[in-house]
Amino acid sequence: MGISIAYRGKLRDPALVPELVGDLAAKAESAGWLSKTMKELVAEKRVTCSGLEGITLYPHRECEPLHFHFDEEGTFTNHYYHALLSDTEMADMMREALAESAALTRNLARSTQSSQADAGRGAGPRITVPDLPEAPGVEFFKQGSRYNWTKTQFAGPKVHVAVCAILRYVKERYAPDLEVKDDSGYFASGDYAKLEAGLAHVERLASITTDAIQAAATSSKGPMTLDEFVNRINEEIAEARSRLH
Repeated sequence: MGISIAYRGKLRDPALVPELVGDLAAKAESAGWLSKTMKELVAEKRVTCSGLEGITLYPHRECEPLHFHFDEEGTFTNHYYHALLSDTEMADMMREALAESAALTRNLARSTQSSQADAGRGAGPRITVPDLPEAPGVEFFKQGSRYNWTKTQFAGPKVHVAVCAILRYVKERYAPDLEVKDDSGYFASGDYAKLEAGLAHVERLASITTDAIQAAATSSKGPMTLDEFVNRINEEIAEARSRLH
């Protein structure tokens, strides 16, 4: 849960990487942001794969890093998923974790739906089932390596705006085909008031969810099964959401 900005694309010319790195490093310094080149990231083992160039910006301690990493063709590359293409052991661990997570969520969703049907409630399940394969393969990691994202939710609207400004600058100067998907809609609309409202709404939903989990945990007078616990959380969330305006 939270507002993020996702981006993918390709530089108009791979030879622009050194210029982009120097350019963004200077802009980061001017803004008071930390930045690290790919050489520094590899030396610190933050990036474990080879063959990439670029820079990472750190806009705010409550904002996820903003990665500008490129392969030899100048394609924006997610270094984590890129590493999984050659690290078979780590890839197998990721496949297992994703498969287990998807299976658990499916089971919880089916259980919730069944419980609601038995109780005569027609609202349907409030836990959605992710559209994930049972065991993601190489193609899943290839696709993942082409997507980058940063969550700005906890850093506030001004940081979100600044991140959008950097992405817009890179798109205009270096990567005209860069695709940017902003959960808040700000990148496309420039509507600051709507951005503030969106961030506040998501923060409120996160607070409701946290409160619902705490209420479900403390309301029981005895042990609950996992299904019962999930149902109780859903009831608390539904009650709280009905009070939202």
